[in-house]
Amino acid sequence: MPGFAGAVVELSTAPNGIISLEARDSTIEEIVDIFYDKYTIEIKGLKNNEREKITFSYNADTPEDLLKSLLRHIGIRNYAFEFADAKLKRLVVVPEATSDLSSFSQPSKAPSQKNEFVSIAQIQSIIEASQAESAGLQEGDIILEYDGVPINSAQQLVSEVEKKMQISQIELVIVRQKIPTRLILSGGFIGVRILTKKIPRTEFNAFQ
Repeated sequence: MPGFAGAVVELSTAPNGIISLEARDSTIEEIVDIFYDKYTIEIKGLKNNEREKITFSYNADTPEDLLKSLLRHIGIRNYAFEFADAKLKRLVVVPEATSDLSSFSQPSKAPSQKNEFVSIAQIQSIIEASQAESAGLQEGDIILEYDGVPINSAQQLVSEVEKKMQISQIELVIVRQKIPTRLILSGGFIGVRILTKKIPRTEFNAFQ
């Protein structure tokens, strides 16, 4: 793809299926364009980075893995993958969320409440080749909401997932390292094993 003088950006697939991205002094905009040209993957949310030039080289098994590495390289940590028929169609860079936790009752300031605990649904493991793996969910992530419904147990998550089996897209709110993040997933099977556990409410409130 033509670009600035001396710039190179190439996206290729080897006979063994390995995908390679080679960018030298290339703009983010050029890289976004080549992903769309090659795989019809839309990349949204990088408007402010379009003219930034980077040098980057990486090999991966899938476009998702390649994009994850690219985003790490440019310092982006909040993003969501959108799939259609198990094929990656869109990557959306998500601003850091300020999750609305108003649906959870707030702790009393009375001293007698200082040791209160709340239940959470925490990811224990990720099932291989699932949309959870593709979306970058990790062991230890806390699932805070599933399509707008606050989640506080594994059983509740299973129930909500079953209700949305036929929905094309849902919004999942997770907490990782005390930072809420919103992801877009397909309705139905996520691909996580969940542990219900109790944590001090003071720790839970730190997510806000």
